Amino acid sequence: MKAAAQKTADKGKNLITFGMRARDEKTQYAWKKFTADGDNAPVLELTYNRPPTPPTNHGLDPDFRCTTTPPYVRVGSSSITFTARSTDKDDNLATLNFAMWPTGKWSTTGNMLRSAGTVSVGANTSEATRTTSAIATTGLLASNVTYSWNVRAVDAAGSSSASTPKVPCRFVFDSKEPTPPRVTSTDFPNADGTDHDSSFGNAPEDSNWSTKKFGATGSFTFQAAETDVIRYRVRLQRQQLPLLRAPYRRCSRLGHDHYQQRKTAGCRPERAVRESRRRCRECLRAHEVLFYVTPATRPTPPATSPATRSPICSPSRTRETSASTRPRSTATIRPRAPGDLDYSMSGAYRENPAKDPNGGDKEETFIGPLSGHFKGAQITHNGDFYGGDGLQDLVAGVDGKWWVYPGDGYGAVNITKRAKSSCPPTRPLPPPSSTPRSWPPEMSPATVCRICSPTAGDQLWAFTGYNGASFTEARMLTSTPWSTRDLVTVADIGGDGVPDLLFRTEETGRGLLLRHGKPGANGGVDLTSLATAASSKTGQDEVYGTGGWNKASMPKIKGTPDANGDNIPDIWAAASDGNLYFYPGGRTTHGTRFITSNLGWLNSPAIG
Repeated sequence: MKAAAQKTADKGKNLITFGMRARDEKTQYAWKKFTADGDNAPVLELTYNRPPTPPTNHGLDPDFRCTTTPPYVRVGSSSITFTARSTDKDDNLATLNFAMWPTGKWSTTGNMLRSAGTVSVGANTSEATRTTSAIATTGLLASNVTYSWNVRAVDAAGSSSASTPKVPCRFVFDSKEPTPPRVTSTDFPNADGTDHDSSFGNAPEDSNWSTKKFGATGSFTFQAAETDVIRYRVRLQRQQLPLLRAPYRRCSRLGHDHYQQRKTAGCRPERAVRESRRRCRECLRAHEVLFYVTPATRPTPPATSPATRSPICSPSRTRETSASTRPRSTATIRPRAPGDLDYSMSGAYRENPAKDPNGGDKEETFIGPLSGHFKGAQITHNGDFYGGDGLQDLVAGVDGKWWVYPGDGYGAVNITKRAKSSCPPTRPLPPPSSTPRSWPPEMSPATVCRICSPTAGDQLWAFTGYNGASFTEARMLTSTPWSTRDLVTVADIGGDGVPDLLFRTEETGRGLLLRHGKPGANGGVDLTSLATAASSKTGQDEVYGTGGWNKASMPKIKGTPDANGDNIPDIWAAASDGNLYFYPGGRTTHGTRFITSNLGWLNSPAIG
């Protein structure tokens, strides 16, 4: 009976038919008579129950986060608590069951929390966030031992969710190190207050932006967890030296130390790293607070951060969905001076199709993009392409069409609001699937006519006459020999105020070539001067970089505006070793490179 009912429900049908047979069809004595109509009609009663959702928002307090990969967070508190959240669509959520054990020794110790790990949700049976009572660490935990913990949700019918996270949260207990101070700020609120996973994505808390805009003054408050803490050392990640230093004095356990920050230090995600020091000189390893800084109100120059106007990279990425990662199609990464990269975050999201437009439900308004949305796409971000709002937009060649994704002013795009770009009938179309190649920045920033230069086979094209995600002319500059070349950037490299063309070749000893542009009659650049070497300002392509620039050695390359403060455009390149290198720009040749990131950049299909 149950199997038949489940099969019918799985098919979405509202009618089920049951047949009857005797215990023994060969004898008349096996049949029984009964009344089967009117008030005595057969009735099938079903109790339908769905298990609770796997718990999320894992928290280890005071003020720690769930870490599933080394280095694990180090805990030195005299007591700890565990927190998680779950929901139940049947409104019968009962408990959250937490478990903790020495890593690799579950079979020996079992759940060390015992009954303290079972927390009732009380009357909040549809949605609840619950925290255990304080668990004393003295006598329970051993110093320098790694412990694991997870949690599962159980409903009143006895159904249970899976334990989460799939890879358990882990921490190292250290009785010598001081506990990180509790950090609060109304100016720059914590943007990782519920996830506790040191990542940024598309959760509700990712709309938790600072009340102070970039460039304004704000403050943080620090509260010590022990009575013998004498000093804090605080710095923002993008700074080379500590920004703030606490007075060298004894701090009360319940006391608060208030610090004024002189100026906000960035846009999008920021990490404030703080340390506390005990009188015995035990110094805590750096512990992070993550927060968002609201951009300043001003137009965004091409390929730059909405707030700081510093160049940013937008890699296209594809990740599989798991318990510990969110699907990400694009990411926004802002560099630290002089060209080093800072923290990254999801650069795209979409409106939740499950959200009731009339309200009244508990679905999130925005969720992450579909996995692989930008896979195989050509991407670029070169200023305000659509809407005239002064915000950075994303242009992408997806599924054989050009699309404009309006920027939200915070470094990301809403893919639901993308608009199809209107191009002249003579334009080249992006291939449905090919090796993605990035576009350069705009060629003529001094004029109202925006010019982009994609390549199509052996052809080099210029799109002109920009007007609200549309172009009036697609002009082929040359038909040879661009199939073996990649555009790096179109910008004023020579310093004469006229855009130049920098491109990569497969020629031995001539990996990067610079073609100097001539001034246009109405400003900007004369496109003819960028079409061929002979038509350029110098009459030839100048060698800008020698060896090591072929596609096998340097699969991905991206030119951006100046990142190190010398007013010369710079270059980022993902090498075959998986590292991302920063090349300072020069007037005649690039400078000495250095590694800016080593997080597997060959897994990023494109950089734009």
